[in-house]
Amino acid sequence: MKVLVSWLKEYVDFEDTIEGLSDKLTFAGLEVEAIETIGSDFSGVVVGEVIHVEPHPGADKLRMCTVEYGAEETMRVVCGAPNVEIGGKYPFAPVGTTLPCGITLKKAKIRGEVSMGMLCAKDELSLGEDHSGLLVLDAGLAPGTPFVEVWGEPDTVIELEITPNRPDCLSMIGVAREMAVLYGSELKVPAFEISETGEDVNAEISVVVEDAGKCPRYTARVLKDAKVGPSPEWMQKCLEGAGIRPISNIVDITNYVMLETGHPLHAFDKDTVAGGQIIVRTAKPGEKMHTLDGVERELTEDMLVIADAEKASAVGGVMGGGDSEIKDGTSIILLEAAAFETSTIRHTAKKLGLITDASYRFQRGVNTDSVEWASRRAASLMCELAGASLCQGVVDAYPGTKEQIKIPFSWKRIEGMIGAEIPAEKMKGIFRTLEIGIEDDNGETAVAVAPSFRLDLEREVDLVEEIARIHGVDNIPAKIPLAKVIPTADDSRVRSIAVLRNNLQGLGVSEILNYTLVNHPLLDLLNKDDRESREELPHPISVDQSVLRTSLIPQLVESLGRNHSRQVNEACFYELGRSFSRVDGAPVQTETVSLGMMGPVGRSLLEKRAPVSEEEMFVWMKGLVGKLLSSQKLTSVSFKAEDRPEFEAGKAVSVFVDGEAVGCMGLVNKTARDEWRLTGPVAAGEIKLETLLKNSFQVAKTQDLAQFPSMSRDIALVLDESVKNEDVVQLIEKSNPKDLECFGLFDVYQGKGIEKGKKSLAYTFVYRSARQTLTDKKVNKVHQKLIDFLCKQLGASLREG
Repeated sequence: MKVLVSWLKEYVDFEDTIEGLSDKLTFAGLEVEAIETIGSDFSGVVVGEVIHVEPHPGADKLRMCTVEYGAEETMRVVCGAPNVEIGGKYPFAPVGTTLPCGITLKKAKIRGEVSMGMLCAKDELSLGEDHSGLLVLDAGLAPGTPFVEVWGEPDTVIELEITPNRPDCLSMIGVAREMAVLYGSELKVPAFEISETGEDVNAEISVVVEDAGKCPRYTARVLKDAKVGPSPEWMQKCLEGAGIRPISNIVDITNYVMLETGHPLHAFDKDTVAGGQIIVRTAKPGEKMHTLDGVERELTEDMLVIADAEKASAVGGVMGGGDSEIKDGTSIILLEAAAFETSTIRHTAKKLGLITDASYRFQRGVNTDSVEWASRRAASLMCELAGASLCQGVVDAYPGTKEQIKIPFSWKRIEGMIGAEIPAEKMKGIFRTLEIGIEDDNGETAVAVAPSFRLDLEREVDLVEEIARIHGVDNIPAKIPLAKVIPTADDSRVRSIAVLRNNLQGLGVSEILNYTLVNHPLLDLLNKDDRESREELPHPISVDQSVLRTSLIPQLVESLGRNHSRQVNEACFYELGRSFSRVDGAPVQTETVSLGMMGPVGRSLLEKRAPVSEEEMFVWMKGLVGKLLSSQKLTSVSFKAEDRPEFEAGKAVSVFVDGEAVGCMGLVNKTARDEWRLTGPVAAGEIKLETLLKNSFQVAKTQDLAQFPSMSRDIALVLDESVKNEDVVQLIEKSNPKDLECFGLFDVYQGKGIEKGKKSLAYTFVYRSARQTLTDKKVNKVHQKLIDFLCKQLGASLREG
């Protein structure tokens, strides 16, 4: 938010340098992002009066102007501004003047005619970006008057970064209220009076709010006989300093009051409101309307609109409609001031791609109690500056006043949390200056009553923050960290996580770290069906960080994709963190370890060039998961095929330990890979952290080193393609051949020489005895028995060749 310092001083008195003010605001939580100077001393620029205008002989769009500027002689100037006219008063810069932008004017010849200076627009004086015409000055000014006496001394604009929890500071009064506390000054709220006619506003307009949840308060006033024209110069300066372009007195007043109070307002041309009726409702299916920016927008049924008896006239809390805007001939004004539910406005603004000054404030929250005050303030200015007459009364759709927020707290606990000795009396003084009431104070505990404009005060910790920032963060003593040895403390979890990280590093996996906050589109890439279980933030800092992650896999895939976009061709990552979801309406937090890989990570250096097949990638990930579980001393591991939305169909499995599902793994679906242009297969998996940690400190049993040589045998089984490796492994373990030391799958084949619907699984078996050297005869006998058993149980045959 941009704050014009001269405007700020109308609400609070303070004496300080800009640097001192900046430091105070920043340490109080209103971070200063930028400081800008507007205007200059305008040396050499004076008021000029155009006394003669004639066409330029060499250009249709240029004119020759004779300017009187307080000197003995007049000057001839070439001017292309459309609004120059005889008798007009404008800023004039003679030859030799250096403009605020740094350009020094010289005698110039333009299309063959000599020009001895410049009649100036606002942008040429660094007073804004308006170049539509000359800056028109008061007709009563004398030619030759220094422009600095007309416009004023240079002013300073401070740009503040207002955090989402402090919507009260999105206004001049809100910032001034903070400064009054910081400087021990008094807040000067504008005093004004309104004079109403005898005409009853209820005879002019009626208001129906169909959903009080989305619109807790709506007020309407009617003003007649308004004269639309330019707003006064002082108001234009305030608006331009805040970055808003002046339009007309009526529109400028609504923007001025919005900046002043933090309450967005909207002015309708009353003659365009059909039936003299305002209906606050949600949009109808397929409803469309033209907004003020000239764009036709299609609305959805969850968007709030301000409608009349026939059509939608505005998108509630976001932007008005083009059909009901204030025009030059408008004389009857319908003034709206309202409060809308924050998430509704945030959703609408995002969906329509319309981030306006109004939606920016509404989606952070406005004070419902002061809506009517802001309406009266705007109405008084319209009577004063537009000559309008105000109808008697206000239509105020307000079902009930907002309940006060009361926060129980302990004086000692606040002091302890801050870590500084702050007497209770000083804390009471801080609360008074912040307009926070105190009830039921017994010396140890009390109840704080939050003012209606402080929407962020909800818990005791919020009161701690208020005391700390006003007391001064720099006044809190720094304490030397103290380490204590606590013999009874259990740090087994910390040590077991360290062991897990060690094992993962030993397996060649690099750790990554992501935020727990993500966005819906990223989660949708992996799973569109879990929206209802997602936990959304009520006041997100940005749309990219608006929801808690339901799984670590989406960000893991994103990390692989970002690396791939930077020419990293292979990577193997893991992340250890929390995921969040809602189960039966209750929030659930889960800690998991996610694994992800891309590229030829499982190959040796000389084999990196060939494309990676899906089969390879799947086997590498399955091997990594198996080795991780083994390194964590977990046995009885099994896998079961199961389709999941984050993985390709038929290319995912659930992971079981001791018969309990502990995770999943598979090949990432094409939608997610296409998002990051990952052309090759990408594997990912996720395993519960608690499972991985439960055997961390289990002592491994040692085995004697082998003293006798081993013998190996290979077989290739031709069996039905529906048979899984896991089925074969279970049968081998069930058979439990004598002296079988280990076995493993080394080849899977389908193609030439294999019957359709069949596949070949090739295994190697290693036999070794702990007591003697094995002979071929003994091994062949045991091995043949195993082959016969497998062929019978699986309906398999041996592959020849």
